[in-house]
Amino acid sequence: MIDARTHAAALAEHREGLAAAQVDPALRPALDELLAEVADHPADAALGSLLDHLLQHAQSDGLELDLLAEAAAMWTEGVDLYTEVGAVRADIEAALADPAHPDAAAQYCGATVRLRKLGERVHGKHLEIQDLGRRLAEMRHVPEHPRQGDLPLDAWGWGDVFLARRTDAFVRAAFAAAQTPAARATAFGVLSGHAANAAGSAYLGKVVGGPRRSHRFRDRIARNTVGCYLAQLRPEAGDFRRLAATLRYGAAPGAGLPDEAAAFLTEVLERTYDPGATPPPPDLRLGYGRLVRQLELLGTFRQPPRPKLPAPVFVRRLWADPANPPVPVVTTETATPPAVADSGLGPATYSGPAVPPYQRPPSATDSTRDSDNQCGSFWLGVLGFIAFVGTLGGVCWEQWGNGTSCTFWDKHVSDNFRHAFESSLSPEEQAALASQYQPLTPEEFARGADLPQLTQLVGLLFDFQARLWEGLRKAGGYLAGCGVAAPDGRLRYPLYRQFLAVPSSGDNITPHRPEADPVAVFYRYPPTPLEEPSDGGGGLPVGTDPGWLLRESTAAVTALWTGIAEGASGEANPDLDADRFRRYDCWAAGGSVDDDPVDVRVLDYDET
Repeated sequence: MIDARTHAAALAEHREGLAAAQVDPALRPALDELLAEVADHPADAALGSLLDHLLQHAQSDGLELDLLAEAAAMWTEGVDLYTEVGAVRADIEAALADPAHPDAAAQYCGATVRLRKLGERVHGKHLEIQDLGRRLAEMRHVPEHPRQGDLPLDAWGWGDVFLARRTDAFVRAAFAAAQTPAARATAFGVLSGHAANAAGSAYLGKVVGGPRRSHRFRDRIARNTVGCYLAQLRPEAGDFRRLAATLRYGAAPGAGLPDEAAAFLTEVLERTYDPGATPPPPDLRLGYGRLVRQLELLGTFRQPPRPKLPAPVFVRRLWADPANPPVPVVTTETATPPAVADSGLGPATYSGPAVPPYQRPPSATDSTRDSDNQCGSFWLGVLGFIAFVGTLGGVCWEQWGNGTSCTFWDKHVSDNFRHAFESSLSPEEQAALASQYQPLTPEEFARGADLPQLTQLVGLLFDFQARLWEGLRKAGGYLAGCGVAAPDGRLRYPLYRQFLAVPSSGDNITPHRPEADPVAVFYRYPPTPLEEPSDGGGGLPVGTDPGWLLRESTAAVTALWTGIAEGASGEANPDLDADRFRRYDCWAAGGSVDDDPVDVRVLDYDET
C-alpha cells in the first residue's frame, strides 16, 4: 500500500503516459475521450486512485485521525505563538531603535504586555505535549495486518481485502459499470491506483525488507518517504491541501461523498466480491470524510521561515563579530544540513539513486522518537520568560534607573532563560512578577532605552523565537518518525535516506520475518530470518530509486487499459501489497503465516 502523494504523482504520470502511448489507432478516439473525461472530473479520478485509503478509513478505529487532529491543533498553536513573538520582537526593536518617537514608549509597553498575555495560551501545554508524544510513541495507530494474525477474510478490514483479493477483476468491473463520464473518470483512477500499488509495494518490500504485514512500522515510514520524494519530482501532487480540495468536488468544506459516486463504488464492490466471504459492506461516506480530513490535517505541518536577525544596530551591540552573527539554535536531528541548498533530491530525473550512498547506517537515534527533547521543560521555560517580560515596564526599570541590578532579571532572565530546557518559574513567582507591571512614561522610556539590559532583551527575544522555531522543527521530526506526518525536508537523514534506493544484493532477499519488538527497531533493515519461500531479489537492480515505480506502473496502466478496451479477459491478479514480491498473485496461506515454509496457495482468478 502506497501513500496518498504517491497515488497523486502516479495519477498525473499515468495520464501523461497514456496520452503519449502508441496504441492501436482504432483505440485512439476512445482513449482521447477517456482522458478528456478524467480532465473534466478530477475529483472522481482522484477518488478512484485513493480508493484503498478510503476503504482503510471506512473500517478503521479512527485512532490515527484523532492523534493527527491533536497534533495539528498543537502545531497551529505553536506557529501562532512563533508568529506573535516575531511581531512583538519587531515592535520592541522599533521602539528601542527610535526611543524619542512619541509613540515609542506605548509601542514598547504594548509589546511586552502582549508577550506576557501569551502565557495564558501555553499554560499546561507541556503536559499535553508529553501525553500526545507518549501515545504516538506506542504506534498503536499502525495496527497489525489481519493476515499476520491468521484471521479469516471476513474479519479483515475492507482496505486489506481490496489490496489482496480480485484486484484485476475490480478494475475491469469498474470500467464495465461506468456509464457516465464521472464514473469513467473514477474507473481510470481505480486503474491508476491498481498499477501504482502493485509497483510501489514491490519497491517498498525491497527497501523495507518485507511486506506491510510483516514490518508495518518500517513500511509506514518508507511509504511516507517515497511519497515525499515523488512530491518533489511532481510538486503539483505534493500539496496535501490541494489534494483534499480536489476530493471535495469543488464544493464547500462540509460537503460529503456525492450519491452518484457512492452508488457507483458500491455497485463495483458488489460485482467483484463474494459477500459470503467478505466483511459487512464498508461505510463509504465515513471513509471519504476521514480521508479528506486526514489530507487537510497533513497540510497543516508547514515549517515557518527561520526568525530574522535583530536590526543591525542591535547586532553591533550584541555580538563582537557582526559579520558572523548567530543563527537559530538547531540540532543534528532537526536541522537541514547547511550544505544542502536544494530539496535534498538532486536532479529531477529517474536515472538512479537520488541520494548519496550511506555515510553510516541508521541508528536508534535516527528514529527521532527516542526522546521528547524535554519539551515539557522547554514550555515551562517559555512561561517563565513571558512572565519576566511583563515586568520590564515596572520593577526592573525602576531598579535599573537607580543604578542597581534587577533581582528578577539577574536571577531568572539572563541566566535561567538560557537554560529554559532545565528550569522554570514557580506559579507563585510568575504571579508576583505579573502584579508589578506598571506603564512607562515617554520620558522614562527615552532616558532608559540605551540600557544594556534592553539590548540584552533584544538578543533574548531573538533566542526565544529561535528556540520556538527549533521546537517546531523537532515536533515535525517526531511526527514524521512516528509515521503520522511526511518527512518533508528530511530525506537526507539516515532514517529516510535508506528507503530511496534498493539496497545491496546481500540485503535484497525478502521477505524477512517480523521483529520481536518492532516499535524499538523499525529504523533498521530487519536482521530476522527469511520467511520461506523467499525471493532472491530479481527484477529490481541495486540502487533503483522510487522513480522506478512511476515508469513501471505507467507501462502497466497502458497495457491493462489496452486489454480492457480490446475486450481481453483478465489473467494477472496481482496482490497489491506485493506480499510475495513483484507481480505475485493474490494468495492465501494454507496454514499459518508463521509456518516455515509458509503454505502459499495462489487463488483462482474468480476466487474471493
